[in-house]
Amino acid sequence: MRTKTGIGMLVAASLALTPLIGLAKGPQNGSQGNRAQVEQSARDLDRDRVRDRDRIDDQARDRDRSRDQDRLHAPDSAKLGDKAIYGQKLMTVQERIQYREQLQTLGANTKEGTKFIAQHRDKMQKRAKEKGVDLDE
Repeated sequence: MRTKTGIGMLVAASLALTPLIGLAKGPQNGSQGNRAQVEQSARDLDRDRVRDRDRIDDQARDRDRSRDQDRLHAPDSAKLGDKAIYGQKLMTVQERIQYREQLQTLGANTKEGTKFIAQHRDKMQKRAKEKGVDLDE
């Protein structure tokens, strides 16, 4: 009976001390767990910020790419707005490119640009006369 009582007291003591041991270790483990959660949350927040920034950059890059493609693949008449080049049917692709570059350099609304357009008009009229073609205004 003495043995049973001794074992019973030992079991009771160990059961009583078990929660105290857990409490003693709990706050240390809990604070480390909280610190890990805070660090993980900070990493998640940083990752989300980077993703948002990348998404915004990607959208801007897509807009720029779309504008570039529109500019590069636009028909001849669209590259000069709604205005077609006078006599463009009598010009080669290379001549049209040179005409656009020259007009862009001079500026269409400047004195030099106006003079260049007039000279081009005369040149195309002469070419049309030589080929027997009627140029529509």
